Parts: sequence; C-alpha cells; structure tokens
Amino acid sequence: MTRRRIILGTAALATAATGALWGATLPARAHDAKGPNGGQLTDAGKYHVELVGKGTRLEVFVSDANDAPLPAIGFKALAILVIEGKPQRIPLQPEGTDRLTGTAPAPLPSPPKGVIQLTAPDGTVAQARFN
Repeated sequence: MTRRRIILGTAALATAATGALWGATLPARAHDAKGPNGGQLTDAGKYHVELVGKGTRLEVFVSDANDAPLPAIGFKALAILVIEGKPQRIPLQPEGTDRLTGTAPAPLPSPPKGVIQLTAPDGTVAQARFN
C-alpha cells in the first residue's frame, strides 16, 4: 500500500467512527414533524416550539416538556427566517392566550426555515431551529 492510501483509509475510518459516535450520543427528536396546530415542532431548551406559517402571518405556540400549552403572556420572541433568499427579522408578540404572532414582509415559504429566539417570562433565552 502506498502512503497516500493508508492516510486516506485512516481518514475515512476516522470519519465513519466519528459519525457513528455522534449518532449514538445525540438525543433523538422527541416529536413528530407536525405539531398539534399543523406546524413544524422542535425543541428549544426546556420548551417545545411549534411554527405555523400562513401567507405572511407567522404563529408560534410554546409548550412545556410534557407538551402542555403555555400561556403566551410574558414571552417575547424574534423570528429570523429565510424569505425569498434573504434573512428577515420578524418580531413576535403575544396574541390571545396561546400564541405569539408576527407578520412577514412577504409570503412565507412552506415550510419556513430559520430560527425563533424565545425569551421566557423568567428571562431565560432559548432558540428553536427549523431546517
């Protein structure tokens, strides 16, 4: 074997081992892709966040670790979503008792992609990533 083949083989083996290790240590996503309101669902710290996009309207629902809906009052959020190829910052405000809402400058793609920065009433900050 040539030195180059040994190096390439070792690199391939190390890459495979690292991938297997990460796959074994990363937690599985605790939810299906769809939330109870029909949107994307993901974790954000100790919260579960559901993102629903309808035209230019953006709705975010927050629940606890047991999937119980949390009141929106006291939460603050900022959505940073890719819309028409550009990142757009959309402030979200509580609306009603169960959701944070905002309006995008253009229709949201389906599914929306980006990050929700969530500030809880106690001041803790968490991020929900939607890919």
